[in-house]
Amino acid sequence: DTPEEIERKIKVHAFSGGQETKKLQEELGADLDVDVSYQWLRFFLEDDEELERIGSEYGSGSGEFWSTGKVKAKLVQVLKDLVSEHQARRDDVTEEVVKEWMRER
Repeated sequence: DTPEEIERKIKVHAFSGGQETKKLQEELGADLDVDVSYQWLRFFLEDDEELERIGSEYGSGSGEFWSTGKVKAKLVQVLKDLVSEHQARRDDVTEEVVKEWMRER
């Protein structure tokens, strides 16, 4: 996927555990168990301390990551970096590399 496709897919299709209004979000926080973006960050975000902070802020509706939009934006950034690195490594694979990996040993 392109960076634009990644962003669109997350923004459009990732189910949110956030509340319907800003006021409710600030009062109740998000349901982290059903929020797809947060669940994906649990797998793809390398920094455990940052993940804990995001969960705490999003779950309480306060701080930098108080909203669904902020959490989705973070996931988009993480996935764009991950996919970009993967695509760059994939571009380095030549027929010779494939043959070497596939040869009998």
